[in-house]
Amino acid sequence: MPARKDVTEWVLVRGLTREQRHWHAFPEALAESSGARVTTIDAPGFGTENARRSPATIEEITDDIRSRLQTPAPEGERAILGISLGGMVALDWCSRYPDEFAFCTVVNTLAREVFRPHYLTLRALSVLGLRSFRSPRAHEQAVADLTVTDPAIDRNALALRWVSFHHDAPPTTASIRAQASAGLTFRLPGAVPTPLAVLAARGDRLADPRMSLRIAERYGARVYLHPSAGHDLPVDDPDWICRILRAVTGA
Repeated sequence: MPARKDVTEWVLVRGLTREQRHWHAFPEALAESSGARVTTIDAPGFGTENARRSPATIEEITDDIRSRLQTPAPEGERAILGISLGGMVALDWCSRYPDEFAFCTVVNTLAREVFRPHYLTLRALSVLGLRSFRSPRAHEQAVADLTVTDPAIDRNALALRWVSFHHDAPPTTASIRAQASAGLTFRLPGAVPTPLAVLAARGDRLADPRMSLRIAERYGARVYLHPSAGHDLPVDDPDWICRILRAVTGA
């Protein structure tokens, strides 16, 4: 189990084409559970940064986000949590700047070295394809149906809310292409000195949980598997993530 740390701030980084509003209730749940400050920050090209073009490498995305984060932490210890492509950013960040975070958590993340073609379904490929983005309503509905499994969640209403995010801050096609390229070309760093926890969901139909298992094995990290949630674990079961983080950080 990773070393326990006195975390006073969590930094959250979202995944492919997502922005900070896609965390929904998770930041508030994490703040209440941990007693820590929670900072959400958008990747270049998306959300509050949609007027700028996304870089085409994870390293450049990391450095852009890092340049907009107050460093060092205002007080105490800072930790980072990234989901999916945001997990790639978290791993890269903690590999190249290991003194900036006391703890790292990645959720349902992936990389070339741990990917196998049979891990990705045709349905996932169709949702990830650029053609899917031409119709925001159809795209967001497909994403909701693919990534959220909790039957208590109204996926139609969720998709409509995501469409409203898109209309408020539409990303450019160039940024979507560049961020997708960054994810496809990302290679896992040789080492991640920061204490690391890997979270995954057995119901993930986008990033097969076996990839998370292989990432955890690579870095000697503890892996925690949700029994039923999908790829968007912070939406499906934010309280479960908070319980895991309390256990591994001692918060």
